[in-house]
Amino acid sequence: MIESLHIQDYALIRTLNIEFGPGFNVLTGETGAGKSIVIGALGLALGTRASAEVVRRGADKAVIEAVFRLNKASTALQTLLEESELALDEGALILSRIVSADGRSRALINGRPVTISLLGEIGDELVDLHGQHEHQSLFRSDCQLRLLDAFAGTTEQAETLAKKVSERNRIRRELEALQATSRDQARQIDFMRFEIQEINEAALIPDEEEELRERLKRITHAEAIRELSQEACQRLYDAEGSSAIDALDGASNALDKIREVLPEFKWALDELAEIRARVENVAEEMRCHSEDRDFDPEEINVINERLNLINTLKRKYGAQITDILAYRDKTTAALFEYDHQDERLEVLQKEETALSAETEKEGTALSSARKKAARRMDKEIQDALHRLDMPNARFETDFESISLGMQGQDRISFLLAANAGEKPKSLRLVASGGEVSRIMLAIKAVFANHDPIPTLVFDEIDAGIGGATARRVSDKIRALAASRQLLCITHLAQIAAPAAAHYKVLKEEEKGEFTTTQVIRMTGEEREKEMARLLDGSVSPASLRHARALLKEFH
Repeated sequence: MIESLHIQDYALIRTLNIEFGPGFNVLTGETGAGKSIVIGALGLALGTRASAEVVRRGADKAVIEAVFRLNKASTALQTLLEESELALDEGALILSRIVSADGRSRALINGRPVTISLLGEIGDELVDLHGQHEHQSLFRSDCQLRLLDAFAGTTEQAETLAKKVSERNRIRRELEALQATSRDQARQIDFMRFEIQEINEAALIPDEEEELRERLKRITHAEAIRELSQEACQRLYDAEGSSAIDALDGASNALDKIREVLPEFKWALDELAEIRARVENVAEEMRCHSEDRDFDPEEINVINERLNLINTLKRKYGAQITDILAYRDKTTAALFEYDHQDERLEVLQKEETALSAETEKEGTALSSARKKAARRMDKEIQDALHRLDMPNARFETDFESISLGMQGQDRISFLLAANAGEKPKSLRLVASGGEVSRIMLAIKAVFANHDPIPTLVFDEIDAGIGGATARRVSDKIRALAASRQLLCITHLAQIAAPAAAHYKVLKEEEKGEFTTTQVIRMTGEEREKEMARLLDGSVSPASLRHARALLKEFH
């Protein structure tokens, strides 16, 4: 339901905050006070077209924010939110629209920028706005079909069929891809075989490039390494009388003599012994390197050729050896599928044949159930229209057979002839204003237990009616409000009386310069006076008595 509506600098409205309640909410007021302006602002928050003309004179922008509170999102709304990576915020969904004075428009949902089209799609699942053609879900064929399935009890049947059709379509796409083999594809397969062979013949090892480069560095600098190792070994061990070992031995002898006098110097002697052992180890390692001749100068050429081969393959197949090997594995898998294509084709063709037969059978059964339910539904809607002072109205559900798709093999359209002698036409074409509101009221009453849209708005629902018809419209609205939220604009007391919340729309002048629209919620005596005004255009003792009696009947 709509919990609140904030409007700023829109048309005649400077700032307006309205908190709506559950059930039946009614808006009344003098002609021209701005009732439809409020509904127009709500329409903007729901994604209708915007223009610079809606911005209040002298303002930079118009801002409209509608807060919806939902216990649970419908399946269609939940799908839209998930696909758009949006979510209810503690059960709230905030739809915002900002229109600049230059005509540019922005949309937000829960503070996140979205496209106007997405705002409209989500708005369609939250509100049905009747009296103008925006946000009337019943004008959409897909919504009509959903409602018919709900009425017929075939929703689960339709969803099961949709899943099977989706799987059938997937199989058909795969079949088409497999059957698209051509000379070009055959040449591509030959090239894939060549690539796999080229990589396999290289016999690559994942870490070999690093090892080859290290080996090449050792060979390239082998002579320098040998000479420097020999020098290091000589300075550490081999230079008689001047090597590091000689110096350590001399120091050890001196410390040994000191230890004879001062035993605590034993630690220093032990440290030198350990250092001497380490120096000997280093010297031995250097000696080994100075004598190392375990390489073939021609090995440089072999290593360079191997590295060149690896670089060539890297340019073709990937930045690293692991990437090259991964490309080979992927290509091998693709080649395997191609080599077994006939087997796969045979399996898929059998699956497609079986699934097509199954979906065609289920599609026919679903269509039959829909048509049977439609006859019953049409009669109920037509009877409801007759009770709302449209005695000559005829309602029909038109079926068009189409190729079996996700929604079955039916495309439907709700048709109506509002007057005698007329040919039934699409709902969008047959009526406007209050007549549309009455038509939609009748349809919504029949679908009361099946329609997931939580809020209905009826603008000027009382156009062209009065007396007993007004009372019947009022009864229908009251019954509908028991299961959802209704917002209704009316000039008739019979329709306004049952409302749980009554708002008056009025104009005020500000300092003689600007005229602004205000909305106040009325209770007690204020509501009695407004009801009296609705009854005979003025507030008199007689009209007040009548107003109080009418309100007492419902409250």
